[in-house]
Amino acid sequence: MNRDEMNLVLESARSAIARHRLALMKYCVVTALLCSLISLAAQQFNDNLIPLGTTLVINLVFLFGLDWVILKALRNEPYSYRDFSQFAKYFKALLPLFGIYAVILAAGVLALQAMIHLGAVLLVLPALLALSVIFLNCINHLTLFSMIETHQSAWQALKGGAKLFFQSRKLILHIVLKTMVLILLGSLAVYALNVFVYAPQIDAVLKSAPEITEALIDPYFSTNLSYLIQSVGMQLVVSYIAIVSGMTYGTYYLKRRSSVQQA
Repeated sequence: MNRDEMNLVLESARSAIARHRLALMKYCVVTALLCSLISLAAQQFNDNLIPLGTTLVINLVFLFGLDWVILKALRNEPYSYRDFSQFAKYFKALLPLFGIYAVILAAGVLALQAMIHLGAVLLVLPALLALSVIFLNCINHLTLFSMIETHQSAWQALKGGAKLFFQSRKLILHIVLKTMVLILLGSLAVYALNVFVYAPQIDAVLKSAPEITEALIDPYFSTNLSYLIQSVGMQLVVSYIAIVSGMTYGTYYLKRRSSVQQA
């Protein structure tokens, strides 16, 4: 695609995001609340394994269903909660993809350990991890779109998705910058909301304390309510990033597929 075609993709994606983001965020809110409540309940019993496995399954179903819904939204077709049940039909086809992602995750952990030993973690690791997560997120969108649209195998869809991703040079820069801005703004908003909820208590403590220290404020950021605000808030930030990247690369994928069929 040339520059004009990429600009058209971005304009179409922005329009689609503006029309559908509120409707799509309803699914994100439900998922974020469910995962956060499961984690919070498990913390009361000092159990980390059950919430980790449960929330992982919920998020896998959610991400696949989100891409399914995004494709329907981009075609202006009606969508609902029932579309998330399509995950069951693709479960066997998705298993190899989950295996590939497990290998990538293991390789990332090994690379992290190696970088820590080499002392390169402070400068290199944050940027490397951020770019890797952004790239994998976009490639995952394209992979799932291919599996849904063309019923390709996981490996074929992943190879095709990676190829399409690295051909979209302008979109890569756009998504990287957009993701960084959303993470920054989202983190500030979540922190501000947490402070706002406990503002009267924090203000009273600071006024009565002879000396202001972090220890005075820390308890208000470790309550169950604070955990829910931070957990749900950051999950919504990540979900919105998934919507933005999914809509952008969904538009790109459909236009590329249309141009190939017309050729």
